[in-house]
Amino acid sequence: MQLSSTIAMPKQWPISWQKPAWISRPNYLLFLADSVALILGGLLFFLILLPESNQATWIRYGGAILIAWIAFATYSFASKFYDWRHFAEQIACTTKAFAAILVAFGTLLLIGFILKWTDDYSRLWVGSWLLLFTFYVLASRVVLTWYLARTRQGQILHRRAVIVGAGPQGQKVYQQLNSFKGHGIDIVGFIDDRETRHAMHRAPDAPLLGDTDIIQSLVANQSIDLVIIALPRTAVARIHQLVQKLSHWAVDLYMAPDHIELSYADRPMYRIGGMHVLSLKDRPISDWSALLKRAEDLAIAIPAVMLLLPLLGLIALAIKLESKGPILFVQERLGFNNNLIKIYKFRSMFVEQTDAHADQQTQRHDPRVTRVGRWIRRTSLDELPQLFNVIEGSMSVVGPRPHALNTKAGGLLFQEAVDAYASRHRVKPGITGWAQCNGWRGETDHVHKLVKRVEHDLYYIDHWSLFLDLVVLLKTAKILVSQQQNAY
Repeated sequence: MQLSSTIAMPKQWPISWQKPAWISRPNYLLFLADSVALILGGLLFFLILLPESNQATWIRYGGAILIAWIAFATYSFASKFYDWRHFAEQIACTTKAFAAILVAFGTLLLIGFILKWTDDYSRLWVGSWLLLFTFYVLASRVVLTWYLARTRQGQILHRRAVIVGAGPQGQKVYQQLNSFKGHGIDIVGFIDDRETRHAMHRAPDAPLLGDTDIIQSLVANQSIDLVIIALPRTAVARIHQLVQKLSHWAVDLYMAPDHIELSYADRPMYRIGGMHVLSLKDRPISDWSALLKRAEDLAIAIPAVMLLLPLLGLIALAIKLESKGPILFVQERLGFNNNLIKIYKFRSMFVEQTDAHADQQTQRHDPRVTRVGRWIRRTSLDELPQLFNVIEGSMSVVGPRPHALNTKAGGLLFQEAVDAYASRHRVKPGITGWAQCNGWRGETDHVHKLVKRVEHDLYYIDHWSLFLDLVVLLKTAKILVSQQQNAY
C-alpha cells in the first residue's frame, strides 16, 4: 500500500522567488569576500604607495596581484577550504586560511626570485598588503565564528534535506543529523512508499511527507538541497530508480550509512582504488609521523647514551661489585604488532632469583632485590640500557611500557584481564609513557590499576604528537626528581 502524497507538506518558499543556490551555500560568499579583500588590498596599497605610476607599473603590479589570487584560490580549493560540508569547522579553525595566505605570497616571492623580479616591486607594498590581508582573514573568521555560534547560520543559510526511508535506518540517520544541527542541515521530512512505516515514525519535527512520487515536486517547489536515501542495501532496484529519477535535478543525492556504518559515523572516508571506503581504524603513528617519531627517538637516545656513559659505567661497576652474575638483565616482552623483543635492563636482583617470565611481580621490600637494585629501581636508572633498544629500533623513548609475558593483575594475565590490552601493541613500546607519568606505574595487584594503565596508553596512541611526547618527558623528569615510591 502506498501513502497519500498529501500527508504533510513543509513550509514553502514564495512561489515567485526560489532560493538561489549561492544563498544556500555561504562558502561561495566567503570565497568572493576573500578574493575581493585580497585583490582590493593589493590595489589599495599600490594607490597609496605608488600614486603616480605609469601604465607599465600598473600592469606589473596588477600581474603580481593576479598571481597571488590564482595561487590562493588554487590552494584553497585543492584543500577543500570552501567545501560547504566542512564550512563551520573550517571557519572555526583558521589553519588552512593562513596556509593559503602563505602559499599565495610564497608563490609570488618564488616567481619573483626565479625571474629576478624582486627588485621591481616595493617591499613595503608587499609587506603592507600581506599584513592587511592577514588581519582581514583573522577578523572575518572571528566575526563569522561568533555569528554562526549565535544564529546557527540563520535559517536562510541552512541546507534543506529530505530523508527517503522512514524505517529504523531512516530514524537513526535523522537522529545522527539532528545531533549536529550546527552543521546547517534542516530535515524537512521523510519520504516513504510503505504505509507500514507510518507506525515507526518517531520524528515530530520532520513529518512523513508522502511517497517517492512527490520528490521531484519537492525539489522543484520546496527548495530542497539534499535528498538522503536511507533504504536497506537490499533495495537495489528502488535505489537505482530514485537515482535515475533525480539525476536531471540540481540536487545533492546521498546514500546514508547502514546500521553498521552508523556505528562508525565519526570515522573518515578515503578514496582507494577508485572507490570510497570507510576507515574503521587507522594505523597510528604511520607514514610521515612514523619517520618523525623515529627521528625524535634517535635525536634523544644517541646524545643521551653519550652523555650518560660515565653513569652507566658506575652503575655497571656497582652491580658487579655487589653480586655475581651478568650486569644486564635481558627479558623477552611483547613489542610492536605483538612481536617478541628482547629488552635490556640493569640487573637488580640476585642472579639465582631473577624471574625471567615475571611469574611473581616485584613487591615492596622484595628480598630478591639487591641493595644496588633497590636504588636503581626506585630512581628508574635500571631502565637506562633500553636507550640501546631505542637506537636499534625495537622501542621508542615514549610509548606504552612493555610488560613481561606472564605478568598478572588480580590473578589474571594482562591480556585476559583487559580486552583492549593488545591494542597497546599497535605502536612501539617506550621507556616511559603517558600512563607512567600520570601515576600508573609499579605493581598491578588489582585489575583496576591495569585498566587505568591501558586507558592512558590508548589515549596516547590516539592523540600522539611531538608536543605530547614533550609533555610525557617533562612529567617523567618531575617524577624522577620527586622520587615517587610506587616503583620498587
